[in-house]
Amino acid sequence: MIASAPKNPQTLLEAVRHFTPEVADGYVRSIRFPGGACCPCCGSVNVGEIKSRRRFQCREKDCRKQFSLTTGTIMESTHLRLDQWLVAIWLVVNAKNGISSCELARSLGIKQQSAWHLIHRIREIITQEAGEQMTGVVEVDETFVGGLFKHMSHERRERARLKGHKGKAVVHAIKERRSGTIRAEVIPAAQTEYVRDAVLENVKPGSRVYTDESRIYQWVKDAYQHKAVNHAERYVVGTVHVNGCENFFNCLRRAVKGTYIKPTAEHLPAYVDEAVYRFNNRKMNDWERFDAACRRIVGKRLTYAALTDGAVR
Repeated sequence: MIASAPKNPQTLLEAVRHFTPEVADGYVRSIRFPGGACCPCCGSVNVGEIKSRRRFQCREKDCRKQFSLTTGTIMESTHLRLDQWLVAIWLVVNAKNGISSCELARSLGIKQQSAWHLIHRIREIITQEAGEQMTGVVEVDETFVGGLFKHMSHERRERARLKGHKGKAVVHAIKERRSGTIRAEVIPAAQTEYVRDAVLENVKPGSRVYTDESRIYQWVKDAYQHKAVNHAERYVVGTVHVNGCENFFNCLRRAVKGTYIKPTAEHLPAYVDEAVYRFNNRKMNDWERFDAACRRIVGKRLTYAALTDGAVR
């Protein structure tokens, strides 16, 4: 009787059972070298495998470089097994409200510092990719993310008051209704100049743009078909609303306030990218969302020194 091919895992339990070290190695190999191993230095396919060391070696006389399966990927120079990596990716991209480094460290049996670096490397592969300008009906809105003002110490409260908006960071979002996709970024301030740059870069001129009645959107009518809703009175006027953006902001706030608690300002864009990836791929099942993320591992790198800017965390 011929055994049927193993199905792709659909749940976390199935993923943990499925990705043994051998299966994980084969899965990453299919992504890294889909046409067979080739040297990342010279591009030669004349490559031998050192199975005892789990490494490859180029056989070209002028090269002879050794490399591993993870060379040239986000996993390069990792001390973790590939099955740990794949389970970590599954947890990060499929946890609706995110997963903290402490929880990931307990789940994988590693140190919290290693888990923190691991999560940020996973966020690096799911950063937002540039695409065509949005068209049709587009929603535009912004929100403020940060600690609660009433919980700050007196010194922090005074510093926050000087920054404006109670010291919170500004996250700006643009959603295309037709596709349901969203693009979001952290901007320096809720001011016209920063909002204009974001909208002009991402929205095709002439599109219908819906916003609230904030003064920072008064310029929109000059380049787009603009309609606004007054949130002091109501949130929906016919088809005019920004509830799609508000939906994304609620997802982001639940992760930031409930899971990550206090992300630093320099790393907040990475947390936003993570939320955008889950939101834009919300119609995929867990395997599809995981597989889409894994296929981005090639050609990206994030060292601990670059992540911390040379400072010890």
